[in-house]
Amino acid sequence: MLIRNRWGIILFAVVLIIGCSKPQRGGPREKTFPVTGVVEVDGEAAEGIEVACHPDPGSSAIKYPVTTFTDANGAFSVGTYQSGDGLPEGNYTLAFKWEVPGPGVPINKLSRVYADPTKSTHKVTVVKGEPNDLGTIELSTKGPG
Repeated sequence: MLIRNRWGIILFAVVLIIGCSKPQRGGPREKTFPVTGVVEVDGEAAEGIEVACHPDPGSSAIKYPVTTFTDANGAFSVGTYQSGDGLPEGNYTLAFKWEVPGPGVPINKLSRVYADPTKSTHKVTVVKGEPNDLGTIELSTKGPG
């Protein structure tokens, strides 16, 4: 009787462990590398700017833009799967928006040129095994100049 109870407890524990474990969402994850920087607008740190990293076609394992926002000091840290984990290796074009509430729809305080990845001059190449500090990115409310 004692042996039967032992096997019952072991079987119960195995079923419990298997039933309560979750597979990783989204399938296998690519290795990421830190990408950080600071955004200044008209010479001042800017909070709440959306920084979108658009992968160049065929250069990255991800096919969608990864976005983050600047903090009160204008600093940002990109996260693909979780906050601050970085980007997979590849080439990316950066786009920026600084939206504030407006009458009905948000208003972008930056030139629309900054939000268009096809017109952006801000690029980053993420190299395997290396952190990528983009330094200070200078933007202007008047647009690129």
